[in-house]
Amino acid sequence: MLHEVLIALSGHPSPLFPATGTSGRSGADFVDKAFPLLSSSEAALLATVGKLASLHRQIRDHANRIVSQHSSTICRAVAASLLQTHLARFREKILDVEKQILTKDAAIVGAYNIVPLSAVVGEFDGWSRRMDWYWRLACFIQPLDPKDAAISDAATGAGLIDHLRSELQTGFPDIETAATELSCVADKAWLKQVSVWLLYGLLPSHGAADFFVTVQKSTEGPPSYVLRRELLPKFVSRQTGSSLLFVGKSLHQVKQHTQNSSASQITHGNEDAALLNAHLQSLSSLSFPLMPATFSTAISSIRSSLSQKVLQRLLPPNEIKLVLNTFRQILLLDRGEFAVFLISEAAETLDARRVEHGRYLQEPSRRDLRGVMMKEGEVNESLSRTWKALTSLQTEDLEDEVLEFARENMRLEIDQGRATARPSTSDATALETASLTNTSFNDLLFPVPTSLTMHIRSPLDLFISRYDMDRYSALNAYLLSLRRAHMRLSNLWRESGSRRAAANPARLSPEAKQLAHTRSAAQRKVWATCCAAVFLLSETTAYFEGELITSSWDAFYPWATAQHHDPETLGRAHRAFLAALSYVILLTDAAYTRALRDLLTHIDALVALFGRLQRLQQTSSLDAGGATDFLDDEEAEVARELDRSRKRVDAALKDVVSRLRQLDHERLGAARYLQVEGQDSGFEVWRGGGVDRLLMKLDFGRMTGGDEYIV
Repeated sequence: MLHEVLIALSGHPSPLFPATGTSGRSGADFVDKAFPLLSSSEAALLATVGKLASLHRQIRDHANRIVSQHSSTICRAVAASLLQTHLARFREKILDVEKQILTKDAAIVGAYNIVPLSAVVGEFDGWSRRMDWYWRLACFIQPLDPKDAAISDAATGAGLIDHLRSELQTGFPDIETAATELSCVADKAWLKQVSVWLLYGLLPSHGAADFFVTVQKSTEGPPSYVLRRELLPKFVSRQTGSSLLFVGKSLHQVKQHTQNSSASQITHGNEDAALLNAHLQSLSSLSFPLMPATFSTAISSIRSSLSQKVLQRLLPPNEIKLVLNTFRQILLLDRGEFAVFLISEAAETLDARRVEHGRYLQEPSRRDLRGVMMKEGEVNESLSRTWKALTSLQTEDLEDEVLEFARENMRLEIDQGRATARPSTSDATALETASLTNTSFNDLLFPVPTSLTMHIRSPLDLFISRYDMDRYSALNAYLLSLRRAHMRLSNLWRESGSRRAAANPARLSPEAKQLAHTRSAAQRKVWATCCAAVFLLSETTAYFEGELITSSWDAFYPWATAQHHDPETLGRAHRAFLAALSYVILLTDAAYTRALRDLLTHIDALVALFGRLQRLQQTSSLDAGGATDFLDDEEAEVARELDRSRKRVDAALKDVVSRLRQLDHERLGAARYLQVEGQDSGFEVWRGGGVDRLLMKLDFGRMTGGDEYIV
């Protein structure tokens, strides 16, 4: 019977034990009940052997299926290790026991050459728990499917690595040892995939579906690489994952650059080979299983050396200056005529749509275009006319590189609930400490949310990220909304027919003079409110654009263009600049942006109602020269609504100023929390920008003893 026991343990069929699986079976069921002359004690001992033999067969067969079928190379490597190392040790133990029996070792063979069954079974006591764990691990990698269908819930490589690391905490030394060994196997298989990406910028040829980087196709340009966080092991931090993506993408950029320049490839070939060897040695020096801190340090070192020694030469200084100047002049509105022309062209487009849909005199605000679909080509036509207007201001002798670059690369996009934007190779990690508020200003220029963005071509996308462009678009919409409201209010003084009529009283009849005086008196509060709003907007815009943005830019631009920085350093400093700028112009304060957005919305309604009232009055019987009622029913209703709108603007003005006063106490005149990313790059953000200076300017317009503002 002993030879049947050893044969069964080796994974071969035996008449002692049924060949069925282990599911739902008790210990006694592992022994064939038809086998004669077994005592109860022998049956109990054989049940232990039968379970161990059955587990051996099942683990072997299931591991073979994983090796041949599983899509993950990491899972296949672990399954192969189960077969070739761990189950091989079990078979070696069987051979060792057989050798002890044949050599009549006293440790297992008793008197009269009797080999007790309990002694043989006792030799395998340490394997029962381990084989159970192996079986559970095999089922975790690929759950059993009785129909042999495709397994939809099979483990990923990252999931297996995380599972093995969690199994190190079971408290059993033998399980800990086995989990550690298999973790080393899984980490080595994973690092081989990562090495191909880190050293050559290539996706693994086998198991790419299980890799944490995938290719995302785009109809607008070449395919891009995207990080899939769910396929990245948990011991890899978010920052390290971003570095892994950055390095591989950057190497892809280097390949494209060298393919287009054979001379550059020859010049830097030896340098790149030395750098490749250095990175290979850095990865080879890692111990297994991988330690999070050690791995993060190695990846950070590779990213830093790649940025300083390879990527730095891909960023031409002239192109860096050009794109930064475009950001400053166009998106941050340093070129004021751009904002004026774009706002005017957008207003003409909206007026044309109102006339087209017959809604010019129907509604008092932007609600008159609600439900009217605007196409992206339509809003971009406004931008095209803006470029033409700016071009007409140029002299023939001077070529404006910034204008031409912006004209070729900028576009107005309609945001239709899209959460994604143009991918880039730069690190797109947002700064949580300087995140923007949820209040949006991108639906004030047009009745649909639009964003002015720029298409960043290689190699500039090495340091300009999707996050950067989203931040610039938000800043641009914010500044444009202030300019637009100021322009709309200022135009009231030029477009008001009643004020022009009041300025020429000699041309009016006595009845018309009386009517004009009555109307003028009724609108006096409206003009006072408009004056206060114009004053607030003009001072706020001048403070934001003339002082805060200028000072922040003057601190960043000379540093960025003084010497040739590597892309990583430049990208960190650029994001620090944007975070600091967003903070100082109050775009990170939820209460202020809500109050300002309410003010801008109420100003739109006020201007629309005022214009409607003027058109109604101009078509009244006053033109006929007869003395009629002051206002008909429609004029009276519009006048009442105008007064309500004026009060809402007044309240919104007070809310904005009140929040500014609160911020003056909270911020204490300094950007205290601007300990943002970028300090290790050698760049220091501008730390001014308290709201006290703005409040001082606004206080000059206060009426003595009152809360209203005048110009």
